[in-house]
Amino acid sequence: MISPRTIIVEACSRGNIVPRRQSVPGDILETGYKLLKGIVAKYNADNLLVWTQNSIESPISQYIHIHDEEDTLKGEYNYYVNTEAQLDSIQLSAEDVENNAYALVKNQPDILYFAMAVGTPSGPQYIWASRGMPEVKNQRLQNMFKYQSMLHLHVKDVAKINSMYVQTQDALLHGKFDYVAPADFDKYGPSTKVYTYTQKSEGEWLIEIKPNTAKLNYTLKINYNEAMQFDLDDELFIPDNYVELLIVALTHKLALQYPRLDDAQMQRLENEVRVLVDNVRTPKASDRIIEREDYFDTAGMMTQAELLGGQGIF
Repeated sequence: MISPRTIIVEACSRGNIVPRRQSVPGDILETGYKLLKGIVAKYNADNLLVWTQNSIESPISQYIHIHDEEDTLKGEYNYYVNTEAQLDSIQLSAEDVENNAYALVKNQPDILYFAMAVGTPSGPQYIWASRGMPEVKNQRLQNMFKYQSMLHLHVKDVAKINSMYVQTQDALLHGKFDYVAPADFDKYGPSTKVYTYTQKSEGEWLIEIKPNTAKLNYTLKINYNEAMQFDLDDELFIPDNYVELLIVALTHKLALQYPRLDDAQMQRLENEVRVLVDNVRTPKASDRIIEREDYFDTAGMMTQAELLGGQGIF
C-alpha cells in the first residue's frame, strides 16, 4: 500500500531533484503527479498492470455499448422508451421543441415522435406528436435506430478492451473472437468470428460483431483493463515490484524534466526502467491461452469426439 505522493517524493529523491527530508515544491509535485498518471495510463494500455484486468459477461448483440458516466451515442434531445406510457411521462420543455426533440418507442419502428408546443389559455404546453417514419432516414434517425438496437452495459472505468470470447451458458467452453480494425471490419462475412471497437469518449466504447454471430444463443465474455483513477494521497494497493517500476519510471521522467543527473546516471536509470518492465512483462508472456483449432457447424453444436478433444465452441 503506497500513495502517489510517496512515489513522487521517492522519485524526486532518487533523481537528485529534492532531498528526501525536504518537502517537494508545489510545482514539482504537480508535475510529478501528471507524469505519474501518464506513466500509469501507458503501462495500463500496454497490459503491464495485471491488477487492473477485469472481465464482464453479457448477452450477445451485434452492437454493444459500454459506458460509464459519458453516453455520447444517445444524442442530445433524443429519447428512447419501451412504451407510450413511458413517453407520456417525459416532461418536455420549450428547449425540447426549439431543438427538435425526437423519440423512438420500442416495437413501433414506423412511428416517429417529435416535441411540439400547443397553445392553451394558461400558456403553451409541450407534448409529443407523431408522424410516419420517413422512408429515407437522415443520419440522425439512422444513429437513433442503431442506438435503440444496441445492448447497453454500464461498466465503470474501462480503459482498454483486451479480448472477447463467446462461451456456453455453463462457461465450460470458449471460442475467441479475432479483433480487426474498424476500417477492415466490412471486409468480413456476416458469420465471421471477428469484432471491432471504437472508443467514443473516456470510458465509453462501441463494440461490433457480425450479425449472424450475434444470433447465437451464447454468452459473451469481455476482458478489459480498468482505468486507475487516483488523487495524490489515495492509498494504492499494488504489488511491490510494480511500486518499484512506477518509482523508477517516474524518476526517469522527472530527471528529463529537471536535469540533475549526468549521462552515465541517466543511462543506468534508463536501463533500470527497461529491466523492470521486462520483469513484469515476462510472466505475462508465458501465461498464454492454449488455443485449439476452432470448429463450428450450422447447428452450433460439436460432435462427441470434438467435445472430448477439447475443441472450441466455434
